[in-house]
Amino acid sequence: MFSFVMFLAVITTILAFIGFDMITHFSDIVNLIGAVALGVGVFLTFKPNKKKQISLDLDDSENSKLLQESYQKALEDYNYIKGSLKYIRDSELKMHVQDMQKVSLNILQYLQKHPEKITLARRFIDYYQDIVAGLIEKYVEIENTQLNTDSVNDIKERTKNTLYGLSNAYTEQFEKLINDQLLDMDAELKVMENTIKADGFDVKKQDRTQEIKSGFSYRRKNCMHDKPMQRMRWQLKHLPEKFFDSDEVLRKKLIAGGLGILFGGFGAHKFYLGKTFMGIFYLLFSWTGIPFIAGFIEGIRYLFMDKDDFYRKFFDNMNRG
Repeated sequence: MFSFVMFLAVITTILAFIGFDMITHFSDIVNLIGAVALGVGVFLTFKPNKKKQISLDLDDSENSKLLQESYQKALEDYNYIKGSLKYIRDSELKMHVQDMQKVSLNILQYLQKHPEKITLARRFIDYYQDIVAGLIEKYVEIENTQLNTDSVNDIKERTKNTLYGLSNAYTEQFEKLINDQLLDMDAELKVMENTIKADGFDVKKQDRTQEIKSGFSYRRKNCMHDKPMQRMRWQLKHLPEKFFDSDEVLRKKLIAGGLGILFGGFGAHKFYLGKTFMGIFYLLFSWTGIPFIAGFIEGIRYLFMDKDDFYRKFFDNMNRG
C-alpha cells in the first residue's frame, strides 16, 4: 500500500509539472515546486496511517504489559466503530451508536487516567465493545447489499435492537468503574450534611426569591474539604468529544503550517488536511498569486493555533478514509 501511494505521488508530480509547463507562464523552478507540492499533498492524503500506541502510566511488569495490550485493543475497537459510522445509512441507528461512542470515549479517558482499573473493564473491552464492532461490521455489509427482503430487514432490525440493549451495558460498565469514587463522594456528602445540620442549617435547596446580600462571596478559597470534590469533578466531567494524542496533533499542526507557508499557493496544506476540493481550487487558481498569499496567512495561523482548536477544526478530516 505504501509503495503504491509513493508511486501515485511520483506520477502526480510528473504529470503536474508537465501540465503547469503547458498552461502557465511561470519559470520551470516555480512549476517544479508546484508539482512537488501537489505530489507531497497526494502522498500525505493517501498514505496509510500507522497505528500509534498510547502509553499508560504503568511499570514494566508483565501484568502492566497485559493492561497496555487490553487498553490498546479497546482504543482500536473504538476507532474502528468511529470509522464505520459514515457507512451506516440509518440515521436513527447512527445517532444511537454516536451516543454509545461518547460513553466509550469517557471510559477510555477514565482508564487512561486510572490504568489500574483496566482489569475491571475487561468485560467492556473483550465483550461489549468487541460485540458492537462486530455487529456494526456485519450490519454495514448487509446494508450494502441493498436487499429489501423480509429476512434481511428482520436481521437488520434485530441487530439494531441488540445495539440498543448494549447501550445500557456501556453505561453500567462505566458506573462500575467509578463506583469507588461514587462511594467516597457519598460518604463525604453524608459527613458534610450532618455537619451542616449540626450547625443549625438546612441542606435543602434555598428559595430562589430569597435575597442575598450584595458583595458577600460564597466561594471558598484553598479549602481542604473541597480538594476531593475538585478531583471528583475533574474525573467525572465530560471530556472533549475527540480522543487525541497531543504529540501527534502538534506534529500535524506544524506540518500543515509549513506546507501552508511554503506551498500554500498550490493547496498543499489543504490536501494534507483532507480538504481535497479546496486544494484543487487553490491549485487551479495558483496562477493568480492569491492562493500563495492566503496559504501563507493560513500557514502562520496553523502554527500559532491552540492544539485543541486545531484538533477540533481539522484533525477529524485527516483521519477519515
